[in-house]
Amino acid sequence: MEMKLIDLENHYYDSETVEAMANRKGYPYFDREAKAINWNEKITMPFGVLHDLLVDTDGRINTMNRTGITTAVISPSQGLEELDPSESIGLTKKNNDKTYALTQKYSGRYLGSAALPVKDVNASCKELRRCVNELGFVCWHTHSNYTDESIEQEKFIPIFETAAELGVYIYLHPTLPVYKDFAEYGFTFAGPAAGFTLDAYLTVMKLIVTGIFDRVPETKIVLGHLGEAIPFLLDRIDNRLNFLPNDRIKNQKKPSDYFGNNIKVTTSGNMSRAAFQCTKDVIGIENIIFGSDYPYENIDAMTGYVKKLDLTGEERDFLFFKNAERLLNVSQ
Repeated sequence: MEMKLIDLENHYYDSETVEAMANRKGYPYFDREAKAINWNEKITMPFGVLHDLLVDTDGRINTMNRTGITTAVISPSQGLEELDPSESIGLTKKNNDKTYALTQKYSGRYLGSAALPVKDVNASCKELRRCVNELGFVCWHTHSNYTDESIEQEKFIPIFETAAELGVYIYLHPTLPVYKDFAEYGFTFAGPAAGFTLDAYLTVMKLIVTGIFDRVPETKIVLGHLGEAIPFLLDRIDNRLNFLPNDRIKNQKKPSDYFGNNIKVTTSGNMSRAAFQCTKDVIGIENIIFGSDYPYENIDAMTGYVKKLDLTGEERDFLFFKNAERLLNVSQ
């Protein structure tokens, strides 16, 4: 019997999202002629993966079949969150409806994640309720900043409360940091080599120290890239946050205590055996879930990597599908 493999990070773009980004007056915007996203005046991301991001449903199912992925949570790639609510409210609804259509056409193969018009918090809570209660979505997929705002800010607490009430997790995906220094070294540095991890790392740390997991204890966050380097630093983080009294640190537990109950990680985009072993040693195999990061990562390489990890049969079950099923509250 072939083993199940559930993919928690599988990206796509809807053509209307790309069109909306192409028509933007400010950053980021999609340059049709260059087929690139201009994030600011110095950072341009070539979009060689655009073909794969624009959903070719039959082609994706064939790719999943070839690599052994039985179910994928499909998530809208970045763009909608950057738009003004006058655009994003309508576009996120259309995007979510198209995601729902895919989950229905390929029932059991695709699970939906919600795109929300985050710059209107009330509209976001309403849309998340619709996505979960009416469309059966399993999470809210968001990014670590929205250019001029960040997810740990007080104004976004109602979305966390809504997600917790509905029993769905939040997939926190990195994006380019807003720090100007990163722009000096171009996209590869500001993005996947350094900036993505740094921005997601800092965002999660700010969520911890602002006390979100104490205020909304049912909050479930999932991080890619084997935890955005946090497992490697977690012991030092615990130690140093207690080094001096600081009344601006609001968390009631050690940061490490939130891993497992509130924070889980995926393998997406990190194929280091040493990093996997560190993550497993620090937070436990029961808190690591497969994620492909397709099409930003080579899906054959990602699936091949996890299949070759030195794991017991029980550990492999946890990584491949049991941890995901527990998080999703489903049995595929």
